[in-house]
Amino acid sequence: MLTLLTLPNFRRLWLGEVVSLIGDRALLLALPYFLYRETGSTLATALLALSYYLPGLLFGSFAGVLADRWDRKRVLVITHLIQGALVTLLLLAPQPGLVWVAYAVTFAELTVSTLSTPVAGALLPSLVPEENLMRANAALSLGTTGARLLGPVVGGALIATFGIPGVVLFDAASFVLAALCFLRLRVPARVPADAPVGATALLNTWRDLGREWREGLRVIRRSPVILALLAVLSITSLGGTLIDPFYTPFLVSVLHADARTIGLLGTLGGLGALLGSAASAWLGDRVPPRLLIAFGTLLVGVLMLRMYSGASLPPLFALVPLLGVPMVVSNVALSTMIQTVTPDAYRGRVYGALGTTNALVGVLATAAAGLVGPRVGTVPMLVLAAGITLLGGVVALVFLPARAPGAEQGSSVG
Repeated sequence: MLTLLTLPNFRRLWLGEVVSLIGDRALLLALPYFLYRETGSTLATALLALSYYLPGLLFGSFAGVLADRWDRKRVLVITHLIQGALVTLLLLAPQPGLVWVAYAVTFAELTVSTLSTPVAGALLPSLVPEENLMRANAALSLGTTGARLLGPVVGGALIATFGIPGVVLFDAASFVLAALCFLRLRVPARVPADAPVGATALLNTWRDLGREWREGLRVIRRSPVILALLAVLSITSLGGTLIDPFYTPFLVSVLHADARTIGLLGTLGGLGALLGSAASAWLGDRVPPRLLIAFGTLLVGVLMLRMYSGASLPPLFALVPLLGVPMVVSNVALSTMIQTVTPDAYRGRVYGALGTTNALVGVLATAAAGLVGPRVGTVPMLVLAAGITLLGGVVALVFLPARAPGAEQGSSVG
């Protein structure tokens, strides 16, 4: 799997993604802590969470259009430089009366990221041979999982030593380093399908953008495989998002875990994800993606039911790391299948649609958790999330083909 890092192009993409994610995760830990310390209000941190979801909901689909229209390497470089510049504005947030800057900058920075995210996913298949795509996604998963583990550690150390300015400058520097990695990419030339005259302009017309967006939707609608993948991802995202508001209350109120135990469980979950990244590379050459997605998701649902229907803490020390393995395997297989079945000229739009759907699911699930959760209770909501995840596995098993057809590069939406 990691032998793919000997490929210069893949190594540059991998390093850029990992470096920028370390900075993001450092800030993700520090910024809510800073806001709560400054305001003493859980509403303040809830509004910050909302600012994470809204950009994807509002702009994700059109960002996918632009990802297909523009030069993808240039988009990665420019967006990361813009994100680095925006993040530095958070240095103003500690000033009296300027806490609102944290929300504005978060919203603006994540709006820009709605463009860079689909570009990275759409670009990967052009950097590695198709037979290595599953292993490339597994290597990316391994790197990003490590970044998710390392980022909070760095963020905690920086905010304890230098305060929020130290974390902000670290995150800004990570964006610049990532941009330098992407600048060295050597990307094969590509011609977007049905590109309108004058598409090299920064922004042509809203009519052209709307037309290209509808073309992307037609590609999704006319592909049973992409529709099934979209359904599986939406269902599993709903189950996963429902867990977020109730997981910590479950550990504290039901299982009586202390802060040290919660931290240990988080580390064990990360280690399970690392094992899942390695397992996905090995299984990808031996098991069809449909089975990895379906049975991986079903196993995640079963393990969730076992975790959340019990009232004892010790089993979680085995179940939490075990849960990370099938979760990552199914996610890597799903990403690989999306890249395989989607024509190159439309990958950005498909990723944009997936991002918008995930954001919508996040907003709806968060709202539902706030409205229904207090009445239903923590454990029933977590069991419901497990049941929804099991449903995602069933949908994958029923509707995904045994072997996904390859994408037709010259596919027309007519």
